[in-house]
Order: sequence, then structure tokens, then C-alpha cells
Amino acid sequence: MNGEQKSYIATINSSQPEEIFIKKTGWEEIVLPAHAHNKEQIIYTLSGTLRVQIGNTNYFVPEKHIAWIPAGVEHELCSHNRLVSLVIFYLSFEEADVMNGFSIYNTTSVIAENLKFIASKGKLIRRDTQADLFQFTLSFFKLLPSMSPVREILLKTLVIPDDQRLVPVLHYITEHCGENLKIETVAKYFGFSVRNLSRLFFRSNIRFSLYLNYQRVTRAIELLADREKTLSEIAYEVGFSTPNNFNRVFRQITGMSPGQFVKMKNE
Repeated sequence: MNGEQKSYIATINSSQPEEIFIKKTGWEEIVLPAHAHNKEQIIYTLSGTLRVQIGNTNYFVPEKHIAWIPAGVEHELCSHNRLVSLVIFYLSFEEADVMNGFSIYNTTSVIAENLKFIASKGKLIRRDTQADLFQFTLSFFKLLPSMSPVREILLKTLVIPDDQRLVPVLHYITEHCGENLKIETVAKYFGFSVRNLSRLFFRSNIRFSLYLNYQRVTRAIELLADREKTLSEIAYEVGFSTPNNFNRVFRQITGMSPGQFVKMKNE
């Protein structure tokens, strides 16, 4: 974390509940080690994707989605995209209004327009000088959960297994998902028999093929956000033998084809 980032976090943590901060990132790399804020942090992925690490769990936030990080929750942020642009809101609620737990929301045209409107008002909204705008912003974010359903897919990209011997195995699968991975080759690499590794997966309620496909589709969504490759190129890069296989698995996991996903996020 550089000096500017540390200074901004310190500013947020020393601010008053009657202040709402708005930060826009440029087209830049996002790498922030573990930190926390005393305000709710709401991140809109305007361009690119984001990974949020909370405790032992890594969450994936696709492009044009919203991540809500509760106040006081330690987290890390990073992106595997070449460039990423975010709009981040920091605000405080009365205790009874605070969100419960980390959440990821999809955006609609109405939500996007309201986010754009609020973000256009500068870097700081104060209750004493902009009372109406301040109250509107709080009310909008209170209503956000009812305006957009929580995304149930592609949230947790790193499963925490019951058996710690699987942790490096899952990291390896994530890092090498674009290769022609088979459970036999992974077992040999880590010195397991196929039977023993299969048993470890079974006991942790993880399916090797499903976990691998989740990592591949997650990586595909990151590549789609970079807008540098065709769907066929992405299919091969993330490890699928044919574009048809890519389309089938992508639809199984996301509920839509890659083409439909691209169209949705561009609307």
C-alpha cells in the first residue's frame, strides 16, 4: 500500500458519520493489502473486475456489479485485469440500517444512473451543506438490496476445504486453470494417489471438475472485461478444448451464454 492510499484510508477512518466520500479510480492496477474502514464501503466495478479477499474467502465481482463491504471488515482488493476503473462510496448508517455481511449486487439501468448521478456531485457530500443530496444518497443505498438481487453465481472463487492438504491443490488449480488439467496429473504433482486425492475432494464436498470449470469461467469473465480477445480466443486460453464446450459450461455456471453475458454488461 502506497503513501497516498494509506493517507486516504486514514482520512476515511477519521471522518464523521455526516460525511460521504466518493472516490473514482482511473484506469489503473488495483492491489490493496488487508485493511478496514469505519464506514460502509460500496464499490461499483465500472470497467474491469475485482477480487475481494475477506478472511480465508476470495470473492469475485464481475464488471458492472456492486460489492458491499461492511464497516470494520478487514479485506484485500486486487484485480487480474490489465486495467480497472471503480467508483467507491464510503458512508455511515444508523446501527439498525447496517447491511449484514459482504454482498454482491448486479446493476440495472436505474441503479447505474443513480450511481452516476451521486458520483457526479464531487468527492465529498456533507449533511450540513448538502442535506437533500446527503439524505437521497443514504436512502438510495438503503434500498439497493431490494432493487437488485444478490448474485448467487461466481461469488466465492476460492473454496476453503475441510482438509488443509487441499489448500495448495486448489491454489494450483486456480493458477493453472488454462492448462489441460486432469485429476491424475494434479495428484501426481502433489504426491497423492488419484484415489487419495479424490477422497480429499469428496470429504470437502468439492468436485474437481466443477471447481476447475468455475475457475475457468471466472478467468473468462476477467478476459471479457479486457475487451482484447474474441470469444473463441478466450475459450482456448482458459482451457476449453472447443468454443462449444466453453459455451456449454459458461451457460451451466452463469445461466447465460458468453455472448449474452457480453451483451448484458454492455447495456
